[in-house]
This record gives sequence, structure tokens and C-alpha cells, in this order.
Amino acid sequence: MSKPTRIAELSARIAANTTEIDNFLVSQSLPTPSFDPDAPLNLFHPNINGRILATREAIIQDTLELRDLLLGPREHLFRSQPNYHLSELAIVRFGLARLVPLNGEITFAELAVAAGIGESHLRRLVRHAITQHIFREPRPGFIAHSASSRLLAEDSDVAAWVRWRADDCWLAAYHTCEAIARWPASEEPNETGFSLANQTSLGMFEVLAADPERAARFAAGMRLYAARPDLDVRYLVDAWPWGGLKDGATVIDVGGSHGEAAIALARAFPSMNLVVQDIDKPTILEADSRKPADVADRLRYMTHDFFTEQPIREADVYLYRACLHNWSDKYAVRILRALIPALKVGARVLLNDVVVPGPEEMSPGAASDVRSGDLNMMMLFNAADREVSDWARLFEMASPGFQFKGGKQPPGSGLWILEASWNGV
Repeated sequence: MSKPTRIAELSARIAANTTEIDNFLVSQSLPTPSFDPDAPLNLFHPNINGRILATREAIIQDTLELRDLLLGPREHLFRSQPNYHLSELAIVRFGLARLVPLNGEITFAELAVAAGIGESHLRRLVRHAITQHIFREPRPGFIAHSASSRLLAEDSDVAAWVRWRADDCWLAAYHTCEAIARWPASEEPNETGFSLANQTSLGMFEVLAADPERAARFAAGMRLYAARPDLDVRYLVDAWPWGGLKDGATVIDVGGSHGEAAIALARAFPSMNLVVQDIDKPTILEADSRKPADVADRLRYMTHDFFTEQPIREADVYLYRACLHNWSDKYAVRILRALIPALKVGARVLLNDVVVPGPEEMSPGAASDVRSGDLNMMMLFNAADREVSDWARLFEMASPGFQFKGGKQPPGSGLWILEASWNGV
């Protein structure tokens, strides 16, 4: 019997996995997937069992691969559209979602007047958006909400993130090849597609510091990103042997912002003392003013630039959660070297960060998302998402006194826990 072709294999797997998902939804009295305006915004609760979430992801990846295979090389390249984000950008820039009644309809002409743009342009933009499940045209000439457009109308963080992605990131991506040609192999955060798009010699964070509106858009996206179930801090708390530290151990959460990780650790380990450091003084002051009473005696906040020498010496653990992937190797090594004067023999450095699987470890569907995330780091920061061997090399470059011990990805987590110890120079 001949081996099934790849498209037959994918088709059979998609059918079997889709049946499993459908049976699960029916058994739990959950709604079937839909973009209807009253459809739930999340198909599954974040705490749903891991097998179902993995099956869902497999379907998404397999359907993407099947589509590409059936298009074939020529049509796959031909169908790639440079204007994919144009209608999204128009919706958030002109506030179209908020101008459509939540429980009614509006004509193209009425919406054009309300938005202050031409009716012909508006009609074409909205009808393109409808192909992306944003808005509906329930009858010719009338616009109503879909679940996606309603979300843009009601959730300001989602609307801000779409604006950031479709405006700031789109332009940065366009200018990235020009940046590479101008500054080959650069590791500087101000020699990027983002910098060229903004006609500046500054890096992205410096640009945002001077532009509160755009900074707010980026912050909204980071709030949404941090709220992802696979980034829950419980994975960090549960998957590393914190309980093996001595009583009264000190843990420094470097670049810890509001201290979500430190608060969770303090609650889970009552003898632990924690310090949250961040360069942004307003963030530190706000977080300190809201410090939970149940951990206040073991948690403190301080302003610190992690490129400068670490002021707290001989702590037991120095934690960096999703910090170093924003920086190129040159600057990541500087961050690690700034720790060295403070380290005692046996001190641990933990990185809770993104790890890129090897090419052979990813399906084509998964690889697309991973590689897109890596390109985002390049076009915005001249940074990179790294494989485990790349993380090991960072410690080697920083000092022979670091011993890299490897890492692991807790099941269900989007981040790894990577560990190094300090053995002395």
C-alpha cells in the first residue's frame, strides 16, 4: 500500500483533530467558532486542558500548510498582498469601529460623513476589511459589526495594538532592507528599519519616550501580550526549584517593571526577599505605591539601569524576565557583564525568555510565527530571538566565570527558563 501524499496526510489529520475539538465543544456546551457580533471573543478558557489547546494549534498549523501546498509555488508568491494591513490601519486611524452602532447598521454614506473621508475610499477599505472578518455587510450598502470590529470598538487596548502593528510596525518593516544595506551587520538599536521610518538617529524606546501617544499604543500592546495565558507567571513560579534556596534568600527581578513575577514569588515562598528593579522611575514609584500588603515587608522597588553596575551584591538569584531578547548580542553581553561585580560564587542568573526551536523541531505553520517574531526584533531593535545555543554563547562571551546550565520550557508556557551560575573568574 502506497504512503499517503502530504496533502492527504494533512487533510486526514485536520479532519480528525477538528472532530475532536467539535466533540469537546459540544460536550462542554461551548459555542462553535464564529465571527458573529455576539460570538465569544475567546474560543477556549485559558485554563482549558493542554491537549485541546495543542490540538487546536495543530489544526491551525496544518491548515496553513495545506493552503500553501494547494496554491503551489507560483500562485503562492503571486497572491502575497502588500496591502494586507491597509484596511486595518484605516479602521483604527479614522475610528471607524466606534462610529458603527453596536447593535444596528449604518450606511456607507453615513459612515463616510461621520469619519470625514470619501465614500468611495471608505467603501473599498471596509469591504476589504470584511474579507478579514472585520465588519459585516448584512445587506448591500449597510455596515454592521462582526465580533472582531465590535472588539475594536469596545476594547481600546486592542484598537491601539492594531494601530501600532498596522502603522508603526508596517513602516518599520518596509524600511528594514534599507537599514540593512546602510548598516550591514549592525547591532545598534538606532540603526533599524524603525529608525529610518521615523527619520531619526534614536532607538525605538527613545522615540516612544518623546511621543506619549505612540508610547501608549505600544504599552497597550504589551498589556495584551503579557495577558496571554502562555505567559502566565505561574510557569516561572512552578517550574524552577525556588524552594531549594536557603531561608531568607534574596532574588533580584532586574527590569521587572511592576513586579508581577516578584509578587507571585513572594506569595509562593514566604521566606524569600525580593527586589524589583526598573529604569523607569514613574513605573517604580507607581508599583511601590500599590505594593500588596501581604508581601510588603519582603518586597521593595528601586530604580536601576541594567547596563550599569548591579548595586545589590551577593544576592542568590538575578532574574531577567523577557528582557534580553530586546537587545542584540553586543548589548545583552553588556547587561550580563554589569552583574559580575555583584555576584558571589554560586549565584544563579535566570532568564525567563523566548527560545527559538531548531528548524527541524518546528512545523511549517509554527515556523512562520516564530520567524515573524524574530524579524520583529530585528526591524525594531536590531535584536533577535535566540536558540538555546545562542543563549549559551552570550554567557560565554560575557565571562568564563559563567557556567550555562541549559534550560527548559514548562509545558504550556511560551517562555523558557534558562539558568547559569557564577563560578568566579
